[in-house]
Amino acid sequence: MKKFVLSIALSLCASLATAQTLEDINWLTEEYPPFNYKEDGELKGIAVDFLVEIWKKLGVKKTKADIKLVPWARGVKTLESQPNTCLFSTTLTANRLNVRGWKFAYPIPRIREDSENQLIAHVDKNLSFNSVNDVLNYKGNFGVVRGDIGASLLLELGVGNHKLERTSEAKQLTLMLHAERFDVASYSIDAMQKSMNQEGIDPNLYESIYAFPLSPLGYAFHHNIDPNILKKVQQAIDELHTEGIADEIIQRYRDEFDK
Repeated sequence: MKKFVLSIALSLCASLATAQTLEDINWLTEEYPPFNYKEDGELKGIAVDFLVEIWKKLGVKKTKADIKLVPWARGVKTLESQPNTCLFSTTLTANRLNVRGWKFAYPIPRIREDSENQLIAHVDKNLSFNSVNDVLNYKGNFGVVRGDIGASLLLELGVGNHKLERTSEAKQLTLMLHAERFDVASYSIDAMQKSMNQEGIDPNLYESIYAFPLSPLGYAFHHNIDPNILKKVQQAIDELHTEGIADEIIQRYRDEFDK
């Protein structure tokens, strides 16, 4: 009898621990323009503005101040270890969906018709990768941000883990590329160019030498997210695209980033 009562109590506690509403979600993001970044002390970006519209549509009483800006690697660790967590902007990949079990609501609107995720090098290096084999046969190392999609895409291509020079954030990646600690960086071309401008580096000295296939961007949730919450967020996203709100948000950032 005692065992039965204990079992019921544990089940009840587990149920309460996983009880969720949209107000319970902790929202995490990183510096990744044009989707999410801080400028003049204000958090902004396409994905940030889009999330605010999602909240409005669903009656969630949150503001940008409720979004926490963290290094990407810390965000990934939190997403995988703490229920009620959402991390964005996050590229959908087979590994993240099928192996790591992340749950997604998507797509976040984007300016580009091609992929932001590219291999970037100094123009004087005269590098050009025209195929996956060119990437795999490259003798040098690749600079990446730890846990970022730029690293994941290289690993999924078959690039050896030992060939990745990991950095903690975009600023460090930018400075190390400029200092020739490595000749090729795998990162968002838009985020890299903005980082270069912030560090006083001329972005025109660098070029894209390879673009990864385009993949959707979305809001990634802990694997135990309530399916009903995920469904509500997805429905709001779909409606915002249909109603033209997504296009309106894109226009706010097009002049700065569509170059």
